[in-house]
Amino acid sequence: MTNQYGSYHEGELTVQARAGVGSDGLLADQMYRAAMPTGVQRFLSAQQLAVLSTMDAEGRVWASMRSEPPGFLRPLDDRTVEIGGYTHRDDPLMANLTAHPDAGMIVIHLAARHRVRLNGTARAHPDGRILLSTQQVYGNCPQYIQARTVIGNHEVSPTSAHFGKALNRRQRQSIEEADTLFIATAHPHSGADASHRGGNPGFVCVESDKRLLFPDYRGNNMFNSLGNIVSYPRTGLLFPDFQSGSALQLSGSARILWDDPRMKQFEGAQRLVEFDIERVIELPEATLLRFEFQGYSPLLPGTPRAATSEFRSCDAQSGAASPADRSSPD
Repeated sequence: MTNQYGSYHEGELTVQARAGVGSDGLLADQMYRAAMPTGVQRFLSAQQLAVLSTMDAEGRVWASMRSEPPGFLRPLDDRTVEIGGYTHRDDPLMANLTAHPDAGMIVIHLAARHRVRLNGTARAHPDGRILLSTQQVYGNCPQYIQARTVIGNHEVSPTSAHFGKALNRRQRQSIEEADTLFIATAHPHSGADASHRGGNPGFVCVESDKRLLFPDYRGNNMFNSLGNIVSYPRTGLLFPDFQSGSALQLSGSARILWDDPRMKQFEGAQRLVEFDIERVIELPEATLLRFEFQGYSPLLPGTPRAATSEFRSCDAQSGAASPADRSSPD
């Protein structure tokens, strides 16, 4: 690889070839920039929500939320962003950056359905600030983003996070009702990446208290997240509850399912992602922002499915083998 940050790595190329798109004309050196254009810098300065991808000392990947009123993201120059804002004290973000400097960040304006991704290396400061040095900067299309506006702030409370290794009933129901998740992935040489996934409520299927299944819809054919999963399966998911401000952080391993019979459950799915849970952190206040729902993305395939408090039996609906009968991810 001539330029590890300016070209597609082997995992992305593998997925592009398997999908039959060959990046569909999106040349990496034309998509990625190391520096932030002026327009990106202005965008960052006006935003209130970001999600970061980092890795802990044991190699687990996590997705973490940072938020605050406009100004918490402050470009210091065209290659450096100062990240202030709020993160719950039990979020592993700051400890992770001490263990591994690689960081990916997606900054998203939910109401306008705009997003920008910035990947590089980061330093955590004792006062809570993070300095991100950019190596990849690029925009994404507005697909599958549910529109929400910020209408106020919550007060900080002293409530601690709940830690586990499997989902409880309340957490399962929260995932079944979700219309948004953020996915954190990493590559051994190309660094960390954070991305967004959206769908109608029920688009993420809870197969068991330790396994999830969700569709991968048509996107930009770059396959940054899936390419990272091929090269390094350890993955983090973040399920924000925009109404309460809470969130579920999951860390585990993912794999891509290309020809699974359960694809028929997910209208518009190009392939499926199966995620095995290793760690669960339930954050009571992942963000202090209060959001109001405005509407689903007009590009979402299908119609919302009713969520239940029980497991949604993916296998019973599809006739596929149960999770216990299938091999674990590689």
